Amino acid sequence: MLTTRGHGEPVQLGLLRRVPLPRGACSAGDPLQVMALGDLIGDLLVELGLVGAEVLAVLPAAACSWRVVEWPFDDWPESADEALRQIDPPLGLPYDLSQAYVGLMPLEGAGQQASGHCSSLLVTVPRQRVLSWIEVFDIAGVELERLEAPQVCELRALASLLEGGDPGLLEALLVVDERGGRLTLLRRGVPEYERQWTGAMAEDEVERCIAYWRGLDPAVNGVRLWLAGSSSDLPLLAGTLSQGREWPIEILDPVAMGWMTMPPDSGDEGSLPGWSLTSLYGLMRAELAR
Repeated sequence: MLTTRGHGEPVQLGLLRRVPLPRGACSAGDPLQVMALGDLIGDLLVELGLVGAEVLAVLPAAACSWRVVEWPFDDWPESADEALRQIDPPLGLPYDLSQAYVGLMPLEGAGQQASGHCSSLLVTVPRQRVLSWIEVFDIAGVELERLEAPQVCELRALASLLEGGDPGLLEALLVVDERGGRLTLLRRGVPEYERQWTGAMAEDEVERCIAYWRGLDPAVNGVRLWLAGSSSDLPLLAGTLSQGREWPIEILDPVAMGWMTMPPDSGDEGSLPGWSLTSLYGLMRAELAR
C-alpha cells in the first residue's frame, strides 16, 4: 500500500506500508476470505487515517490473462469491448469471454501490420474475481476505483525507456518473486511472448527462450534485459545473468531511476527495494496522465 503527495515528478510517496495477508486469505488473486480481508483492510485504513479513500489496486499476474489482438478493421472500433465479444475469436482463455471483464488498449507503437489492420492489448479477469474484490473493499468501507493487471502496469513503467529505441532490439522483461519468474519479450513496445516459471528459475532457460525467439525473427539485432519484481535477490540474479552474455542487463527500479522518492519517515519499510514498487509505479503513471 502506498499514497502519494501532489502530482509532480518525481512522484513523492506520502506513505508506504507492507502488510502480510493471513495464510489462506487469497489464492492466485482470488479473495478466499472476503469478510476477513475486508475487515483487515478496513482496520488498516482506520489506523493510517485513510477512511473513505478511493482505491487503485494491482492484481497478481496469475489472476489475469492478456493477449495481443489484431482487428480485422483499418481502425480501432468505437465500442471495442462489444466488437470483441461479437467476433468472439479463439483466445485460448481458461474461461469464456462472456464470464470476464475485459480491458482493451490500442497498441499504437506497434505500427500497422502488413494487412493494414491495427492491434490492441487485451486484458481479461474473470467477472466473479472482480466482484469479489469489490465486495472486499466495500466491507473495508472504501471505493475500489480501478483494478489493473500487473503486466499492464509494468509495461507502462517501462514505456519511457523504450521510446525512441532501436527497432531491431528485443526487449526482455523478467519479473521475479518468491513464487517464481515471468519472462515477457517485447518488440517496439509490444509483448510478443511470455513464459512463466514456478519455484526456482534456471537462468539458462531465460537464455533459451530469448535465443528461440531471436531465431524466429531475423530482424532482431540485439537484446536488452530488464529485471523487476519483489525478490530481494535481484542484484545477485543480474550479476549471474550477465556472466558470459553481451546483453545489457538493468534493474527496473523507479526509486533508483529518480521517478519516485520514498516517504521521509518510512520506518521498517525503508528497506523495501525500489524494484518491488515497479507495478505500483506503473499504476500511478496512469493517474499522473489524467
